[in-house]
Amino acid sequence: MFHPSSRRRRFFLAGIPSIGVFLLTGCQPTSLSPNGLSSKASAKGVPSLSAAKADPAADIPPAPFYSVAQYDDARDPAADLAATLSRAKSENKRVMLLVGGDWCPWCKRISNYMSTNEKIRDLVEKNFVVMKVTYPGEHAEAFLAAYPKCEAYPHLFVLDNQGQLLRSQGTGELEQGSGYDDDRFARFLTAASAKGG
Repeated sequence: MFHPSSRRRRFFLAGIPSIGVFLLTGCQPTSLSPNGLSSKASAKGVPSLSAAKADPAADIPPAPFYSVAQYDDARDPAADLAATLSRAKSENKRVMLLVGGDWCPWCKRISNYMSTNEKIRDLVEKNFVVMKVTYPGEHAEAFLAAYPKCEAYPHLFVLDNQGQLLRSQGTGELEQGSGYDDDRFARFLTAASAKGG
């Protein structure tokens, strides 16, 4: 889970590498990565943009359950939602909005996780049409004003196929270590599915 305020701190600290390394690593000598964070800081769970780029799963093709598979700040999420709702109605599924962006390592992780974990992918494919919403984006503020505030990213909203909000889910409680907990994620998907509630 990525908090926007930690992003500001990281960029501030990246501008002052020696202080940033000192604060993030507990006074231990270390080397800096290209993004200004220490390799020890990244290993201690501090999000690293270069770590997300180095992820071998980053080049996985989009799963068929996506109606919008890429984050793109120029997209109009209201227009995308109209098309997504039409597809969800025809497939008798719910809609999952995946709010985040390419700047967010956890957003890349959740996309890869939902596409590659067989159990999770099957649950998503059977029950949801997933639409990525880029935040921040050209149209994101106006679109997201209709939903509860996202405290961190990625964030999930589940809608019925008429567009009514059914669930708002922060992903922090679905995480485990540097990934996601299969059982918690599966329980969330089952409860949010058309069959589960």
